[in-house]
Formats: sequence, structure tokens, C-alpha cells
Amino acid sequence: MAAKKSAGLNLGGVNQTVVLVVVWVIAVIGILAGYYFLLYEPLSQDRAQQEARRTELAASRVREEQNLRRYNTDVAELARARVHAQSLESVLPNDPDIPGFMRSINALAEASGLSIRLIQPVDERIERYFARIPVQMQVTGTYLSLARFFHSVSQLPRVINMENIKLQNPTEDANTHDMLLNATLLATTFRGVATSPAAAAPGATGGPR
Repeated sequence: MAAKKSAGLNLGGVNQTVVLVVVWVIAVIGILAGYYFLLYEPLSQDRAQQEARRTELAASRVREEQNLRRYNTDVAELARARVHAQSLESVLPNDPDIPGFMRSINALAEASGLSIRLIQPVDERIERYFARIPVQMQVTGTYLSLARFFHSVSQLPRVINMENIKLQNPTEDANTHDMLLNATLLATTFRGVATSPAAAAPGATGGPR
């Protein structure tokens, strides 16, 4: 009986326990391989893709934030440039606006107590980047009136030069006993001139001589 039992346990000379162990090892390896290829590997690849996507989104966010900062900087710079351009336009306008200029001068002269005998524009003179616009004036008034007039003109945003000032014929006012003067002067303002390569070239018409 013992011989028969031993023969039953040894299948063709192979121990049944060994066979079971091999089968279990193969099964475990198969399960692990299936888990790796069916679950772990796809999940790992998906995780890697998600990490790459997250990195790409983070880099894109950084780029967008940088672009937004540059945009805000450009907008602020453009606003400053516009304000500066408006300031320059008030100081050195492109439009000469001779009637408006003469009205301002006339109003300031009268408000300062001057009597205007002549206010007449003279032909403008083109320089390289600007044009001179002179206005010949003849006024009568006291020293104080002239001083008030010059001060008022200096407060205007537009650049105005008072040139060639001549004081003549001092006389005493019979009523106020103030000393009145006849003054001739040249009130010169300026306007911007659009430049071009031809205009800027030496010897071009209207350029510096």
C-alpha cells in the first residue's frame, strides 16, 4: 500500500507539491503581469501625461501672467505718452490757431490795463522742427500794466516769447498822473512742424540755413 501511495504522489517522477508551487508562481506572475500591463502601466502613463499637462499649464500660466504684466505696462506707458502728447500739444500745438492766439493776447492786454493800438500777425518762419509765429503789437499803458501783461502771458500753457520790446514817449496821464508809455513788441509763439527726410536734409527748403 505504501508503495502505491508513493507512486500516486509522484506523477511521472514529478512531486505534486512542486507542481502546485510552480502553478502558483506562474499564476502570481500572470496576475502581476496582468496588473502591470492592464492597470499600473496605463495609470502610470496617464499620470505622466497629467504631470506633463500640469507642467505645461503652469508654464502657460507664467507666460500669460508675464504677457498680462507687459500689457498693463504698455497700457500705462501709452496713457503716459498720451498725457505727454496732450501736454506738448498745449505747449507746441500743430495747429497755429492765429485767431485764437490773437484773442488770448488781446484779452490779456486789456485785462492788464493796456490800450491796444495795433495787433497784427507777421509771416511765420519755418525752422527745422517748429515754426515761429510772430504778432506785432503796439500798446499804451503804465509800467505796472506792462508787467501784469507779461506775467499773464507767462502763465499761458502755450509758449509765447515777448521780443523786441521798445518803450517810447513817456507821458503823464492828466487824470491819474500815472506815467504812460507807448510800447512796441513782438509776441512770438510756435507750432510743431512735421519733418520728413527731404525737409531734414541740409539745404532743404525751410530747413536751417
